[in-house]
Amino acid sequence: MLDTVAQPLAKVINRLEQANCKYSISITKPSRNTFQLEDTLYVIRQQLDADGIMNLIAAAKMGKEVF
Repeated sequence: MLDTVAQPLAKVINRLEQANCKYSISITKPSRNTFQLEDTLYVIRQQLDADGIMNLIAAAKMGKEVF
């Protein structure tokens, strides 16, 4: 199983497609806009289910707090 946590999502997708792995992606974000979010998404959780599908949760890196 590939270790994908803390890596940019675009890089992870490329690696999974090269390895012919099936995957699904969920993107999470804060409920409030207190922090600015960067454009690059990172994998924060991975789980391989019984069907062999890699389930990924991705989130943007948070910047400084905005008032």
